[in-house]
Amino acid sequence: MKRPLEPSAEARGRVVGITDGVFAIALTLIVLEIRVPAHELVHSEGELLSAIGALAPRFLTYALSFLTLTIFWFGQQAQHGLIARYDRRLATLNLCFLAFIALLPFSTDLLADFLEFRTAVLVYWLNLLMLGATLFGSWWYADKNGLLAEDIHAETKRAVYTRIVKAQILWAAGAALCLISPLLSVGFILVMQLIYATAPRNSLLRNIIG
Repeated sequence: MKRPLEPSAEARGRVVGITDGVFAIALTLIVLEIRVPAHELVHSEGELLSAIGALAPRFLTYALSFLTLTIFWFGQQAQHGLIARYDRRLATLNLCFLAFIALLPFSTDLLADFLEFRTAVLVYWLNLLMLGATLFGSWWYADKNGLLAEDIHAETKRAVYTRIVKAQILWAAGAALCLISPLLSVGFILVMQLIYATAPRNSLLRNIIG
C-alpha cells in the first residue's frame, strides 16, 4: 500500500482530471457574466443596439479571460505531459493553481464593472501573477524532487521556466500601463495574449513570448 506522500502515476491521473474539470467550470462562468439585456427595457431596434453596445466591456474582458484560461490550460497540460508522478505536495501546489483559476471569473467580473479603475486592473494582474507563481512552483518542485519523466532534457526544463517568466514579465509591463490608462493596460495584455495564441511556433514573437 502506498503511503500518502509517495509519488504515483495514479495520483497524476486524478490531478489531470480535476484540472480539466476546474478549467471547464471557469470557462463557463466567465461567459455567464454576459447577460442578455432585460426585455422590458428595450422597445426598439435602437435601444437594443445601445443595450448590446453597453455590454462591450464584458465582451472585452470575456475575450481577455478566455485567452488567459486557454494559455494556462495549454501550459498546464504541457507540464502534465512532462511530469510522470505526483505526490501530495505537488498535488497541493496544483490545487493552489486551480484556486486562482477558480478566482478568475471574479476578477474578470470586477474588471468588466470597473474597467476605468486602476485597482480593477491590478486585481486582475495579481490573479495572473499568482497563476504564474503557482505554475512555476509546481514545475520547480517536480524538477527538484525527481517527479519528471526520465527522458526530459535540461533544455526542455529551462524552456518551461523561461516561458512562465517571460509571460509574467509581459503581463507585469501591461499592468504597469494602467498608470497611464487602465484601458491601455487591458488592451496591451489582450494583444500580447492574442500574439501568444496565434503566432507561428517558429516566429520571432512566439520565441519572445513562449
